[in-house]
Amino acid sequence: MSAGVLARQGPQAVAAQAGVSRILGKVAAAQEGRLLLWYPAALAVGSGLYFSLPGEPLAALAAALAALALCCLWLGRRAPVLLLAGAVALGFSLAKFRADIAATPLLAATTGEVAVTGRVMAVDLATASRLILILAPQSIEGIASEKLPRRIRLSLPEKWGGPKPGAVIAFKARLAPLPAPVMPGGFDHGRKLWFESIGATGRVTSAPASTGASPGLGDWLDTRLSGLRALMGARIHAVLDEPYASFAEALITGERSTIPPEINRSLLVSGLFHILSISGLHMWLVAGGVFWAVRAALALVPALALVWPIKKWAAGAAVVTGLFYLLLADSGVATERSFIMVAVVFFAVMVDRPALSTRNLAIAALIVLLREPEAAVDASFQMSFLAVLGLVAFYEARSRRASSRRRDDTRPRHWAIRLVAWGMSATALSLVTSLVAGAGSSLPAAYHFGRLSPYGVLANGLAIPVVGLVVMPAALCSVLLMPLGLEWLPLHVMAEGLSLVILISDRIAALPGADAIMARPSAAAMVLTAAGFVWFTLLAGPARWAGLPVLAFGGVLALQPAAMPDLLIARAGENVALRTPEGLLVPAHSRRARFSVEKWLAANGEEESPSEAARRPGWDCQENRCRAVVKGRPVLYVSRSEGQPIDCSGVAILIADFPLRGACRGVPLRIDRFDLWRNGAHALHIGEADVTVRTARQEQGRRPWVVIPQPRAAAFTTRSPEDDRPLD
Repeated sequence: MSAGVLARQGPQAVAAQAGVSRILGKVAAAQEGRLLLWYPAALAVGSGLYFSLPGEPLAALAAALAALALCCLWLGRRAPVLLLAGAVALGFSLAKFRADIAATPLLAATTGEVAVTGRVMAVDLATASRLILILAPQSIEGIASEKLPRRIRLSLPEKWGGPKPGAVIAFKARLAPLPAPVMPGGFDHGRKLWFESIGATGRVTSAPASTGASPGLGDWLDTRLSGLRALMGARIHAVLDEPYASFAEALITGERSTIPPEINRSLLVSGLFHILSISGLHMWLVAGGVFWAVRAALALVPALALVWPIKKWAAGAAVVTGLFYLLLADSGVATERSFIMVAVVFFAVMVDRPALSTRNLAIAALIVLLREPEAAVDASFQMSFLAVLGLVAFYEARSRRASSRRRDDTRPRHWAIRLVAWGMSATALSLVTSLVAGAGSSLPAAYHFGRLSPYGVLANGLAIPVVGLVVMPAALCSVLLMPLGLEWLPLHVMAEGLSLVILISDRIAALPGADAIMARPSAAAMVLTAAGFVWFTLLAGPARWAGLPVLAFGGVLALQPAAMPDLLIARAGENVALRTPEGLLVPAHSRRARFSVEKWLAANGEEESPSEAARRPGWDCQENRCRAVVKGRPVLYVSRSEGQPIDCSGVAILIADFPLRGACRGVPLRIDRFDLWRNGAHALHIGEADVTVRTARQEQGRRPWVVIPQPRAAAFTTRSPEDDRPLD
């Protein structure tokens, strides 16, 4: 500011400006060396902007943004704002390039029973009786070779056996396009599959026959690992009874399909379901246990401990063990991200850097986002990294405070006092750790799943020490002793720990209000809450406290969920639900489209089942005709009555699960099978003057993973007589 301007201002204004400058200078000084921590957040913002667009951007725009990002990264060495802007542009470009790399032709219509030949890419056990098969198709009856999806996802009975990866098989199947959201703005499972280059789903209807094999190195490894998992699972089931055998198998090999439903339900309600998912907790316990054990064993040999870097050797052993656990569990991207985090931490140990730090978490997040930019909008990424971010920030603050206390407190204490203090501190630390991790993961969990675990802190505070001190060490010992046939002892120890975990879970799940479901908060509430949490955990100094008001404001918005529609229509018209003046959903039928209705109820924050919700007053159903009055407008829902006359006099909204064609043209709003086929699930918001209609495909936008439906005659080069219909 020039001297003339300062002269014209009063002394109070000059002093205020000087004070603001000093405060900003202190804030900037406190952030020295912390710019790296914000790069993952900036990349995530750029990726999120890509996925929020209503239409697909041009590749030229992504290339231009990539060039801009490089310029910003080069010029921003002295301007941190430019560096962050470049990271945002880079995140957008990477998401676009990743989408182009994953691109695959999409099946545009369902098929009848068709002949399929292809190469097996992966086989997983979905349930105790069904397998999931990922296939690279070589030919599909009725589909031209240039329109073949790169991969298809198929379900087949387990009794037919699972083909080996790399095998070329032939079979009959019924195929379908990628699934659409069950409601406008709902979870898009089709997008998730599309980024795995899967362009169709289906169900195998005949036993697969092998026609050859073309295994590569990856297929050989997958086959060996699958055989090892099966062998280890058999050994576990031979030693333990149910449900402990299935629980132990899930923690050791990642196979969760045989766990009893009541165990899954109990863990879900109590907030302990994450124990079943091999992710950060298990990876840390296994790799950390190996690190501690190897280092302790080497320390017993003075000739090694005094001369060689045994700590680095132990870190290397921990990384190798984590890699083996990753390959053995084969539990997907969550396990991969956990391994990356573990590898970064132990690599820091090997190069004499602090192990547990926010910087290492930032590096792990950067690796994940550079490799999979779509992870930024994925629930597992958000939950795991926000939870770990909170934990790392907490432990860094605790470490600084503890070191300060140790310098100030030099009083000698009796060993008994130290032991009691350590026990109390460990108990309090376990509860606080659960609280911090739960606070971080609950933000995206509430948005994506609409489920809260009010007693999750208590459940995790009681169960996690059991898992860390008994279950996982015993699991690691059982794996090490399996080649010697001595796994029975550690497996029984593991079962005792698991029985205690199940007991804790059951008791917590039985508490009043344990099964808490909340209405889905708005995206704005999620963004604000996450921004406040990241601000509070990443900023240093007093400036971090400014993130708490943002976090609180986002939390208040989350308690005011987005307005639910007055009418919801399933994507094929199988069911319709209305919203009562009290805000409750009432489906017209209790059994049709149960999956969709369950998701509707969960999004509305309701715990009732579809059958219970259907018993509420609202619909007057006689045979296949249901009538209701919603906000003063008469509604008629007609199902399974194609070709029959419809009495639509006085009806304002007509919904049919078949083509209406010329019927009831005088009804102001008609939604039939054609509309649902083109646009997916519908949501109707009824106002005083008009009715606003939102559709699933409208919310999805014109993106490459969105299926544009076609009649079967146009979708396939050949078809059977039973498929000669205008709709799929």
